[in-house]
Amino acid sequence: MRTRIVYLNLAIASLAIAASVAFSEDQAPKPVAQIGNPDSTRWTATTYEAAASDANKKVLASGKPVTVTGEVVDVSCYLQLGKRGEAHIPCGSKCIEHGQPIGLLDKDEKLYILFAEEHHPRRDGMVDLKKAFAPLLAKTVTVSGMETDMKDYHALFVRASDLDGVKAEKSGTMK
Repeated sequence: MRTRIVYLNLAIASLAIAASVAFSEDQAPKPVAQIGNPDSTRWTATTYEAAASDANKKVLASGKPVTVTGEVVDVSCYLQLGKRGEAHIPCGSKCIEHGQPIGLLDKDEKLYILFAEEHHPRRDGMVDLKKAFAPLLAKTVTVSGMETDMKDYHALFVRASDLDGVKAEKSGTMK
């Protein structure tokens, strides 16, 4: 009799876990913005030009086009204090406004630091990620760009031209 009760309890627990997983997947936040075009994601001419040495070219060659969906976060507060979400918008907005890095945190909590892809415009201050991403803080977005991984750091390089089209719609979503 006890064995049957144990098996019954295990079956009930398994069903409860399966139901909660299915529910949480259905309730996952829908992206409010799609930034970048997965079909045209690649390194640009200025980035290739900046790869002056064989070592630079090797790192560049390791990059790959990806599309990542996740929450826009202020990297400094996230890494220092674990801050994220709606409650962190006032603080995170100030941090981003004053130059702290912006990141994308995927569902597996892999953090991508966001950068403008074009090397010379980025270097020369002609591209500003915060214009596109600061209004999206704590929101779920989908971003296509070039990914690099170096020593457990993950970077996602987004084309500046893809950032220009990010704007609020009347429905409250972004494009």
